[in-house]
Amino acid sequence: MAQLNTGALQWPNDATLSLIQYRRLYQRFFCTTAIHDQKVIWNHISQNINNDHQNFAPTKRQCRNKWNALKSGYENLKRLLSRNPEGFPTHTPTLHDERFHDELSDEFWLAETPVRAARRNRVDRRRYEYRERRRSRSHHRHERRRSRSHHRHERRRSYSPYPRHRHRH
Repeated sequence: MAQLNTGALQWPNDATLSLIQYRRLYQRFFCTTAIHDQKVIWNHISQNINNDHQNFAPTKRQCRNKWNALKSGYENLKRLLSRNPEGFPTHTPTLHDERFHDELSDEFWLAETPVRAARRNRVDRRRYEYRERRRSRSHHRHERRRSRSHHRHERRRSYSPYPRHRHRH
């Protein structure tokens, strides 16, 4: 029976291992590069894999997709091995999930360089301060409005709804 071509790229084990090794090698660049600029890094990785494996030529997009699938499969298998205490949905692991679990077990992609962490903290601090300033301004504006409307309401209460008729009797 003929196999259906689903368009999915079948990654050989040696090319998958190369992908993990190159991704590990370029980790510091991923940490210091904005996500939308990481295409260049994925391009380098795909070229390196193309050079290492003559009969296998993945694109930068296929490399990124395979990497994301590997991470997802690793997380899934990790949950299954720990009996899934958080109750996340799981699925049956693939052969690549099992084969490369040990290679990914140090979770190197989660490590941040000190520069990136400092930059993120500085950005987070600025965002927090900005939000607090906006909240504070908004709060003061709201209080002033409430005070003015309260004052108007009090002023209205002190007068008759029909001021012209009040003193005519």
